[in-house]
Amino acid sequence: MNTSLQSVIDSAKQLSPVEQLELLKIISHALQLNHFFKVVAWQVKNFEEILQTSPTKPVHTLAELAADFWPAEESADDIIEYLYQQRREDRVL
Repeated sequence: MNTSLQSVIDSAKQLSPVEQLELLKIISHALQLNHFFKVVAWQVKNFEEILQTSPTKPVHTLAELAADFWPAEESADDIIEYLYQQRREDRVL
């Protein structure tokens, strides 16, 4: 076994069980992120490829951007109230 790895293991053994679990959580999260970025890196296309496969048009106003997902008959207050309602229901579950 690598001496630096053994040193890390020996140091980790001196931590409390809670600290050891936190260390495992941090290492696990770092490994997941590292794996995620490696997987995503080979899937990402360059900007020109994205434009060629899914052309987009420029958005000139906020109204144009919102037109695809914001129902015209609903006010901003209606949307906010809906979001609050969903959050309250999520807390109950």
